[in-house]
Amino acid sequence: MSKLPRIVLAFVMGVTLLAPVTLRGQHEEFGYSGAHGPAQWAHTSGWEACAVTSKRQSPIAIDHVTVDRTLTPLQMTAHPTPLALVNNGHTVEQEYEPGAAITIGGARYDLAQFHFHAPSEHTIDGRHTALELHAVFGQPDSARKAVVAQLFTVGRSNAFLAQLLDGGLPAKAGDHTGNARPINVADAFTDLGHYYTYDGSLTTPPCSETVTWLVLQRTGELSSAQAAAFERVLGKNARPVQSRNERVVRGTP
Repeated sequence: MSKLPRIVLAFVMGVTLLAPVTLRGQHEEFGYSGAHGPAQWAHTSGWEACAVTSKRQSPIAIDHVTVDRTLTPLQMTAHPTPLALVNNGHTVEQEYEPGAAITIGGARYDLAQFHFHAPSEHTIDGRHTALELHAVFGQPDSARKAVVAQLFTVGRSNAFLAQLLDGGLPAKAGDHTGNARPINVADAFTDLGHYYTYDGSLTTPPCSETVTWLVLQRTGELSSAQAAAFERVLGKNARPVQSRNERVVRGTP
Protein backbone atom coordinates (compact mmCIF):
# COMPACT_ATOMS: atom_id res chain seq x y z
CA MET A 1 0.00 0.00 0.00
CA SER A 2 3.04 2.29 0.19
CA LYS A 3 3.42 2.74 -3.57
CA LEU A 4 1.97 6.09 -4.67
CA PRO A 5 -0.50 5.95 -7.58
CA ARG A 6 0.34 7.90 -10.69
CA ILE A 7 -2.49 10.45 -10.87
CA VAL A 8 -2.48 13.44 -13.17
CA LEU A 9 -4.65 16.22 -11.81
CA ALA A 10 -5.66 19.21 -13.90
CA PHE A 11 -5.50 22.65 -12.29
CA VAL A 12 -9.18 22.81 -11.51
CA MET A 13 -11.23 20.31 -9.47
CA GLY A 14 -14.29 18.23 -10.17
CA VAL A 15 -16.82 15.74 -8.86
CA THR A 16 -19.88 13.89 -10.02
CA LEU A 17 -22.61 11.74 -8.56
CA LEU A 18 -25.15 9.59 -10.36
CA ALA A 19 -27.74 6.87 -10.47
CA PRO A 20 -31.10 7.16 -12.22
CA VAL A 21 -34.54 6.39 -10.88
CA THR A 22 -35.90 5.81 -14.31
CA LEU A 23 -34.25 5.49 -17.65
CA ARG A 24 -35.77 8.62 -19.06
CA GLY A 25 -38.40 7.92 -21.66
CA GLN A 26 -37.79 4.17 -21.68
CA HIS A 27 -39.11 2.36 -18.64
CA GLU A 28 -41.11 2.70 -15.48
CA GLU A 29 -39.51 3.53 -12.15
CA PHE A 30 -37.35 0.96 -10.39
CA GLY A 31 -36.46 0.76 -6.73
CA TYR A 32 -34.90 -1.41 -4.07
CA SER A 33 -37.87 -3.05 -2.40
CA GLY A 34 -41.38 -4.31 -3.09
CA ALA A 35 -42.95 -4.35 -6.53
CA HIS A 36 -40.10 -2.31 -8.05
CA GLY A 37 -37.28 -4.07 -6.19
CA PRO A 38 -34.26 -5.90 -7.64
CA ALA A 39 -36.08 -9.25 -7.82
CA GLN A 40 -38.54 -7.67 -10.27
CA TRP A 41 -36.14 -5.76 -12.53
CA ALA A 42 -35.65 -8.58 -15.04
CA HIS A 43 -39.43 -8.74 -15.69
CA THR A 44 -39.35 -5.37 -17.47
CA SER A 45 -38.69 -5.44 -21.21
CA GLY A 46 -35.13 -4.39 -21.91
CA TRP A 47 -33.92 -5.27 -18.44
CA GLU A 48 -33.68 -9.05 -18.94
CA ALA A 49 -29.94 -8.97 -18.14
CA CYS A 50 -30.89 -8.25 -14.50
CA ALA A 51 -32.03 -11.89 -14.11
CA VAL A 52 -30.29 -14.16 -11.60
CA THR A 53 -29.51 -16.51 -14.51
CA SER A 54 -27.19 -13.91 -16.09
CA LYS A 55 -23.51 -14.74 -15.72
CA ARG A 56 -21.69 -11.44 -15.15
CA GLN A 57 -23.88 -9.38 -12.85
CA SER A 58 -22.69 -6.89 -10.22
CA PRO A 59 -22.11 -6.30 -7.37
CA ILE A 60 -20.30 -9.37 -6.06
CA ALA A 61 -18.62 -10.54 -2.88
CA ILE A 62 -14.91 -9.83 -3.20
CA ASP A 63 -12.91 -12.66 -1.69
CA HIS A 64 -10.48 -15.34 -2.92
CA VAL A 65 -8.61 -12.73 -4.91
CA THR A 66 -5.90 -13.74 -7.41
CA VAL A 67 -2.87 -11.46 -7.11
CA ASP A 68 -1.89 -10.17 -10.55
CA ARG A 69 1.53 -8.50 -10.66
CA THR A 70 0.88 -7.24 -14.19
CA LEU A 71 -1.77 -4.80 -12.93
CA THR A 72 -0.46 -1.24 -12.84
CA PRO A 73 -1.67 1.88 -10.97
CA LEU A 74 -4.73 3.47 -12.53
CA GLN A 75 -3.91 6.41 -14.78
CA MET A 76 -6.48 9.16 -14.24
CA THR A 77 -6.74 12.81 -15.18
CA ALA A 78 -9.19 14.68 -12.96
CA HIS A 79 -10.23 18.31 -13.01
CA PRO A 80 -12.66 20.24 -10.81
CA THR A 81 -16.32 20.67 -11.66
CA PRO A 82 -18.91 23.00 -10.05
CA LEU A 83 -20.96 21.31 -7.35
CA ALA A 84 -24.47 20.66 -8.71
CA LEU A 85 -26.23 17.66 -7.18
CA VAL A 86 -29.59 16.21 -8.19
CA ASN A 87 -31.78 13.64 -6.49
CA ASN A 88 -33.11 11.37 -9.23
CA GLY A 89 -35.30 9.30 -6.94
CA HIS A 90 -32.95 6.54 -5.95
CA THR A 91 -29.61 8.30 -5.52
CA VAL A 92 -27.86 11.67 -5.61
CA GLU A 93 -25.99 12.43 -8.82
CA GLN A 94 -23.98 15.03 -10.66
CA GLU A 95 -22.77 14.89 -14.22
CA TYR A 96 -19.06 15.58 -14.68
CA GLU A 97 -17.87 18.28 -17.04
CA PRO A 98 -15.90 16.90 -20.03
CA GLY A 99 -12.18 16.30 -19.71
CA ALA A 100 -11.69 13.89 -16.81
CA ALA A 101 -10.70 10.39 -17.90
CA ILE A 102 -9.03 7.12 -16.98
CA THR A 103 -6.84 4.87 -19.13
CA ILE A 104 -7.13 1.08 -18.86
CA GLY A 105 -5.17 -1.25 -21.09
CA GLY A 106 -4.34 1.63 -23.39
CA ALA A 107 -8.02 2.57 -23.84
CA ARG A 108 -9.43 5.92 -22.70
CA TYR A 109 -12.65 6.10 -20.69
CA ASP A 110 -14.25 9.50 -20.04
CA LEU A 111 -15.79 10.32 -16.66
CA ALA A 112 -19.55 10.84 -17.02
CA GLN A 113 -20.78 10.95 -13.41
CA PHE A 114 -20.57 9.44 -9.96
CA HIS A 115 -23.17 8.38 -7.42
CA PHE A 116 -23.56 6.73 -4.01
CA HIS A 117 -25.07 3.55 -2.55
CA ALA A 118 -25.85 2.97 1.11
CA PRO A 119 -24.77 0.52 2.37
CA SER A 120 -21.99 -0.57 0.02
CA GLU A 121 -23.03 -2.84 -2.84
CA HIS A 122 -19.79 -4.84 -2.95
CA THR A 123 -18.68 -6.73 0.12
CA ILE A 124 -15.06 -7.28 1.14
CA ASP A 125 -14.50 -10.59 2.96
CA GLY A 126 -18.25 -10.84 3.48
CA ARG A 127 -18.78 -7.40 5.00
CA HIS A 128 -20.65 -4.35 3.71
CA THR A 129 -19.41 -0.86 4.52
CA ALA A 130 -21.53 2.21 5.26
CA LEU A 131 -21.26 3.84 1.83
CA GLU A 132 -19.96 3.19 -1.68
CA LEU A 133 -19.13 5.76 -4.35
CA HIS A 134 -19.22 4.76 -8.04
CA ALA A 135 -17.34 6.95 -10.54
CA VAL A 136 -18.64 5.90 -13.96
CA PHE A 137 -16.39 6.22 -17.02
CA GLY A 138 -17.45 5.44 -20.59
CA GLN A 139 -15.47 4.56 -23.70
CA PRO A 140 -16.24 6.98 -26.54
CA ASP A 141 -18.34 5.39 -29.31
CA SER A 142 -18.70 2.17 -27.32
CA ALA A 143 -20.98 0.62 -24.71
CA ARG A 144 -17.95 -0.33 -22.60
CA LYS A 145 -17.70 1.27 -19.18
CA ALA A 146 -15.23 1.31 -16.31
CA VAL A 147 -16.42 2.02 -12.78
CA VAL A 148 -14.08 2.99 -9.94
CA ALA A 149 -15.67 2.05 -6.61
CA GLN A 150 -14.60 3.66 -3.33
CA LEU A 151 -15.95 2.13 -0.13
CA PHE A 152 -16.25 4.09 3.13
CA THR A 153 -16.33 2.80 6.71
CA VAL A 154 -17.48 4.77 9.76
CA GLY A 155 -14.59 6.53 11.48
CA ARG A 156 -13.18 10.02 11.04
CA SER A 157 -14.98 12.83 9.21
CA ASN A 158 -14.33 12.88 5.45
CA ALA A 159 -13.35 16.24 3.93
CA PHE A 160 -14.53 15.36 0.42
CA LEU A 161 -17.97 14.23 1.59
CA ALA A 162 -18.18 17.28 3.82
CA GLN A 163 -18.08 19.48 0.70
CA LEU A 164 -21.14 17.67 -0.67
CA LEU A 165 -22.99 17.82 2.63
CA ASP A 166 -22.15 21.47 3.32
CA GLY A 167 -25.09 22.78 1.31
CA GLY A 168 -27.28 19.78 2.13
CA LEU A 169 -27.99 16.81 -0.10
CA PRO A 170 -31.08 17.16 -2.36
CA ALA A 171 -33.69 15.54 -0.14
CA LYS A 172 -36.28 14.21 -2.60
CA ALA A 173 -36.67 13.27 -6.24
CA GLY A 174 -36.24 16.27 -8.51
CA ASP A 175 -34.48 18.42 -5.92
CA HIS A 176 -31.17 20.14 -6.75
CA THR A 177 -28.47 21.59 -4.52
CA GLY A 178 -25.07 23.07 -5.22
CA ASN A 179 -22.97 26.18 -5.63
CA ALA A 180 -20.13 27.49 -7.75
CA ARG A 181 -17.48 25.89 -5.55
CA PRO A 182 -15.45 23.35 -7.56
CA ILE A 183 -14.96 19.82 -6.28
CA ASN A 184 -12.64 17.09 -7.54
CA VAL A 185 -13.57 13.42 -7.59
CA ALA A 186 -9.89 12.54 -7.19
CA ASP A 187 -10.16 13.82 -3.62
CA ALA A 188 -12.57 10.98 -2.85
CA PHE A 189 -10.14 8.22 -3.78
CA THR A 190 -7.80 6.67 -1.21
CA ASP A 191 -5.26 4.91 -3.45
CA LEU A 192 -5.47 4.36 -7.20
CA GLY A 193 -2.45 2.09 -7.08
CA HIS A 194 -4.16 -0.79 -5.28
CA TYR A 195 -7.47 -2.22 -6.43
CA TYR A 196 -9.52 -5.33 -7.25
CA THR A 197 -10.84 -5.81 -10.77
CA TYR A 198 -13.36 -8.08 -12.47
CA ASP A 199 -15.78 -8.13 -15.41
CA GLY A 200 -19.34 -7.28 -14.43
CA SER A 201 -22.41 -5.16 -15.08
CA LEU A 202 -24.22 -2.00 -14.19
CA THR A 203 -25.83 -2.42 -10.75
CA THR A 204 -29.01 -0.67 -11.91
CA PRO A 205 -31.27 -1.47 -14.89
CA PRO A 206 -30.63 -2.35 -17.65
CA CYS A 207 -27.81 -4.27 -15.85
CA SER A 208 -25.71 -4.33 -19.04
CA GLU A 209 -22.73 -6.68 -18.74
CA THR A 210 -20.28 -4.18 -20.22
CA VAL A 211 -18.41 -2.97 -17.14
CA THR A 212 -14.82 -3.34 -15.98
CA TRP A 213 -14.98 -2.90 -12.20
CA LEU A 214 -12.10 -1.33 -10.28
CA VAL A 215 -12.77 -1.55 -6.55
CA LEU A 216 -10.17 0.30 -4.49
CA GLN A 217 -8.59 -1.89 -1.84
CA ARG A 218 -8.14 0.82 0.78
CA THR A 219 -11.42 1.99 2.29
CA GLY A 220 -12.06 5.62 3.10
CA GLU A 221 -13.64 6.90 6.30
CA LEU A 222 -16.66 9.03 7.09
CA SER A 223 -18.14 10.11 10.39
CA SER A 224 -21.28 8.53 11.83
CA ALA A 225 -23.07 11.86 11.28
CA GLN A 226 -22.03 11.89 7.61
CA ALA A 227 -23.15 8.28 7.17
CA ALA A 228 -26.53 9.13 8.73
CA ALA A 229 -26.93 12.16 6.45
CA PHE A 230 -26.45 10.04 3.34
CA GLU A 231 -28.74 7.29 4.59
CA ARG A 232 -31.52 9.78 5.35
CA VAL A 233 -31.56 10.79 1.68
CA LEU A 234 -30.57 7.54 -0.05
CA GLY A 235 -32.39 5.09 2.19
CA LYS A 236 -31.18 1.55 1.44
CA ASN A 237 -30.26 1.69 -2.24
CA ALA A 238 -27.86 -1.23 -2.62
CA ARG A 239 -28.52 -4.08 -5.05
CA PRO A 240 -27.95 -7.49 -3.38
CA VAL A 241 -24.69 -9.32 -4.07
CA GLN A 242 -24.92 -11.41 -7.26
CA SER A 243 -23.45 -14.83 -8.07
CA ARG A 244 -19.78 -14.78 -9.01
CA ASN A 245 -20.22 -17.62 -11.56
CA GLU A 246 -16.56 -18.70 -11.69
CA ARG A 247 -15.34 -15.22 -12.49
CA VAL A 248 -11.79 -14.45 -11.38
CA VAL A 249 -11.26 -11.36 -9.23
CA ARG A 250 -7.75 -10.06 -9.71
CA GLY A 251 -5.96 -7.71 -7.35
CA THR A 252 -2.81 -5.65 -7.29
CA PRO A 253 -0.07 -6.88 -4.91
